[in-house]
Amino acid sequence: MANRGACRREGKSVKHKLGCLIGMLLCTLIACRSTGILQGSGQERAFRERYVEKPFYTAMVIQPYQHNEDYLIDLTGSMADVEAETLRAAVIVPLGTPITIIGLDHQHVLARISGQARLFRILVQTQRGTLDALAKELALVVSKEPPLQLVRPEMRPFVERREVTRGMSRREVSMSWGLPDKITSVPGAVGPLEEWVYFSKRVHLFLDNGVLTNWQQF
Repeated sequence: MANRGACRREGKSVKHKLGCLIGMLLCTLIACRSTGILQGSGQERAFRERYVEKPFYTAMVIQPYQHNEDYLIDLTGSMADVEAETLRAAVIVPLGTPITIIGLDHQHVLARISGQARLFRILVQTQRGTLDALAKELALVVSKEPPLQLVRPEMRPFVERREVTRGMSRREVSMSWGLPDKITSVPGAVGPLEEWVYFSKRVHLFLDNGVLTNWQQF
């Protein structure tokens, strides 16, 4: 009988320990839950402190895609897998327009842009990554300073007119025309050789080591 009582007490003790362990694991999972873009609550808190409800400007011309009732800014290039030219919304956001980041969901950074009633969803490549990785992507879209100040003087007139010209950097091209629908890249002698495709403009741009060298209509 004594042995049976001891077994019961040991069984209860094991169950209690298991219960405590499961409870601790659940608490840890809840504390470390994330949106899917960043690694955990600490990274998300740092994101909110750096970006949410802070004043920014659009760092490029934005012609978003239609995304249900919202607009989509694609930083992944995945929209090129569909007929992207039919999906562009009939709105163009000029370079330097005030933009406010308001939060995250599982794969988008959420933003409001001055003069636009609809929500903008920024589709990013970062998944369960760091704030630094996400910040590199967002630098294509948002700028703390009026972005035209960052353009080289000889290129500024072209950017102001939303034109491209030989010698422009990747950044200056996106400031003028926004991001392309599709980018293909192969190794070159001194850097990558890139082809940027804009379906709505029906043009291919060719960049050698990050510098625009030529273009072709299609």
